[in-house]
Amino acid sequence: MRAVLDVGTNSVRLLLAELHGEIVKPVRREVRVTRLGQGVDASGELRPDAMARTLGALEELMTLVPPGTPTSIMATSAVRDAKNKGEFARLVEERLGLSLKILSGLQEAELSFRGALSSLRAYELIDPITVVDIGGGSTEIYTGRIGGELLGGGSLQIGAVRLLERYGDHRLPTPEEIAEILRPVIEENLAFQPKTLVAVGGTATSLAAIIQELQVYSDEKVMGSVFSLRELEDCYAKLGRLSLEERRQIPSLQAGREDIIVYGAAILIQVASLLGFSRIMVSIGDLLSAQLAAEGNGGID
Repeated sequence: MRAVLDVGTNSVRLLLAELHGEIVKPVRREVRVTRLGQGVDASGELRPDAMARTLGALEELMTLVPPGTPTSIMATSAVRDAKNKGEFARLVEERLGLSLKILSGLQEAELSFRGALSSLRAYELIDPITVVDIGGGSTEIYTGRIGGELLGGGSLQIGAVRLLERYGDHRLPTPEEIAEILRPVIEENLAFQPKTLVAVGGTATSLAAIIQELQVYSDEKVMGSVFSLRELEDCYAKLGRLSLEERRQIPSLQAGREDIIVYGAAILIQVASLLGFSRIMVSIGDLLSAQLAAEGNGGID
């Protein structure tokens, strides 16, 4: 049994799992929305109140980890972008006794790719495969092969929380504005001529649940599900017409995502469109499961 914590821009997550060789068998998944990245896009710093919320949530999640379980913790966009990342890392070590690993954008992209594929072993996918992970502060797009060969890709400073803070007071970003930010990494991935598009992360799993009209979110029903670009565009349009309170009433949408889900959907639409895909598969495997598998096999410090 091993545990890993992920400190993201919008939420902190825990994965507790058993390892059987390269197979990661989840025992427990937990998510807490803390919005650590609040204001980072504009100020370049983590706010004291956001750090306090996040540290409190991490301490709560640590109580769910059985004593003696090897545990690691990593951070992504908000922390790596922050000028005061060192202060936050110090607080994490003081409060949790864990050394915070801050992932580069490329590391995050590669882990997301490996995690997505690890959960799709039973599915017949066509190579090459592009994996997109839309987070709160960044979006990772990476292409590789079923056997694990890494071809290339990267990370971009565009995420659901980042777009909310840039545009939320007055309008949604236009497709052209999103495409302009995505284009460099999109072009890199297009060079590998991908044949399958897989989406991971909270945006993708939430949209899959909403499109299926699930009354209760279910990993089992979301895992491996496929929706069309047209279904995604229709979902985006419907979500855009709803008020925040109306979005809160969507049974399968996690509380705390109601204000950012439309921005995540807008990014995913452009990723699929620019890559030329009309269908998107969803995986619940992501950088958490990849990190655990690598640690269990001695592949990552």
